[in-house]
Amino acid sequence: MEIKKAELSRIIKSHEAGGAYYIYGTDGYTIDRMKNALVDSIIDKNAQSLNLHRFEGKDSTDDMIQACEALPVFAEKMCVTVCDFDLETVKPGAKALKELYAEIKDLPDTTVLIFYTLDADICGGKKGPTEKNKKLTDLIAKCGTVVRIDIPTASEAAKEIASMFTAEGSSIDRKAAQLLFERTGDLTAVSNEVGKLAAYAAGRMVTVEDVLAVTPENDDTKVFALSDAVAAHDLDRALEVYDRLIRNRGEPVAMLYLITGAMDDIYRARLALDAGKSVNDVVADFSYPRNLSFKVTNAFRSAQRTDVRYLRRCMEILCKADIDIKSGIGRPETVLENAVIRMLTNR
Repeated sequence: MEIKKAELSRIIKSHEAGGAYYIYGTDGYTIDRMKNALVDSIIDKNAQSLNLHRFEGKDSTDDMIQACEALPVFAEKMCVTVCDFDLETVKPGAKALKELYAEIKDLPDTTVLIFYTLDADICGGKKGPTEKNKKLTDLIAKCGTVVRIDIPTASEAAKEIASMFTAEGSSIDRKAAQLLFERTGDLTAVSNEVGKLAAYAAGRMVTVEDVLAVTPENDDTKVFALSDAVAAHDLDRALEVYDRLIRNRGEPVAMLYLITGAMDDIYRARLALDAGKSVNDVVADFSYPRNLSFKVTNAFRSAQRTDVRYLRRCMEILCKADIDIKSGIGRPETVLENAVIRMLTNR
């Protein structure tokens, strides 16, 4: 069966885990945390050295099967975990895969087998698992449990972030939690900022001002701010954000790539608005991962301030800048800055 994260949390709390699991998605932080909690609910931590067998996707399937067939030692159950078993990159062979599938179908009652992803994208950037990976996820859905956990929206993440601060003996305002998520991009990055913010607040609730003062913006946040300023024809704001981008990263080629991607999002959004299409239509038609759908939402908001002719001209300017940089025509920093100014003075 396929379940939601909340149902997996219930299974963990009630110690009901059994059979095979496949936990995947874009939120590596939550996947890893819930996988660990699932293991802890199955085997006492003191017994895990004897009853927990960990594998990477590249490891031998024969070893995985042998571990699944082992009996628990001084415990009711034992656990086998397999990280990043992406069948688009891991190639165990037809016979080995067939044997592994047979083991999953006939898993011993004393074994819990957990497949999970951290770095692997078994969906290949699409909405669901690729054809090869779907054979495994479908099998586990029939005889076990499949859970997809994607990076949440800022609003959804706020509750999780509040829990992080509670565990640290601190607290955070909801708006500040949302801003922290937007500036960092995912919960893994958020977790690296919690201790610092809690110490900075020194016992009081963490506020929006604290997040702005202590936590650095990621490049995506700044690039969106720049593209939004371009769409609004706001020269002063655009140049101020552009200066922060170059000063903090100092790589004009990478910046051109990010800016072009952000402007392309706005261009698509404008075309969609003119055609009477929605955010969900664009996300589906262009296969945006769920964790990046916020880019489309932001792009729709920016696109409402401008028209398709202006945006098309901006894309032409960025393409010309790309050609000039690759051809060695002028310093990359100068070419990129001129492109930003030309977009802003393009009417």
